[in-house]
Amino acid sequence: MRRRILLGLAVGVGCLAAVATAASGAGPGPGISQGWDGLTRGNERYVTVPAGAATALEVIKRDGGRVLRFMNIKGTWGIPLVAYDGTASGLLPDGRTLLLAQPLYAGQGLRKHTSFTLIDVRKMKRLKTIGLDGAYSFDALSPNGRYLYLIQYVSSEDPTVYRVRAYDLKSGRLLLKIVSDKRSWETTMQGVAITRATSGGWAYTLYGASQARPFIHALDTAHVSAVCIDLPWKTSPDHIFDYRLRTDGDGHLIVRGPQGRALIVVDRRSFRVLSAVRNP
Repeated sequence: MRRRILLGLAVGVGCLAAVATAASGAGPGPGISQGWDGLTRGNERYVTVPAGAATALEVIKRDGGRVLRFMNIKGTWGIPLVAYDGTASGLLPDGRTLLLAQPLYAGQGLRKHTSFTLIDVRKMKRLKTIGLDGAYSFDALSPNGRYLYLIQYVSSEDPTVYRVRAYDLKSGRLLLKIVSDKRSWETTMQGVAITRATSGGWAYTLYGASQARPFIHALDTAHVSAVCIDLPWKTSPDHIFDYRLRTDGDGHLIVRGPQGRALIVVDRRSFRVLSAVRNP
């Protein structure tokens, strides 16, 4: 979280849409997905599709592709994306409540007001809408569905500058606390989410760019806290957008390169880098 990733990122470049999975603006996360893969659970796929001045939310049977249920929602909405590797999220732990997000940009700049809406995908019924002043995008959900984690954009000139915030879905309020690494006084980050992995209530995100050292942001979604893991590379590798972050059965985080080679191994309990390729 301490690392400042200086990046001028154009849409389409592979601590942020167009039909098909695409970016709604450069910044920590890639925005929203409309069409194509959407989000899956079991034998169902949830997809949003533009429908004039509205958005169609479709529940599609993965085996055969038949549309099981659908509804129209006024405005532009999409399935939240949390990293440029195409990882989508937004389904609450109850398995039936789906959060949809708005594009990051409105008109010529970042949104001055952001809304998220919750949909019961069994009844295809809109449950509630969350409204916040400022520009926000989705980041993660807690295992019990109480906390919604958001990226808050704090610079109108540079959308890669952001903070992580938590919204209490039970009380319906944005927590005053900024989610940050307690080992550091810094609460503001800058960078782009390359790839995401999750395990045991933790959301691990590799951040990187072309001019600064990459890091892994470890978000404890159950306890509204985070740890930043600095990586030993002096600069971001040329092909870091092709890297993938994964967990294994031995309690490790592993960053793999484009050819599947393990480049970084991190102990998930101590957050210590166990091994690393110095010049990937």
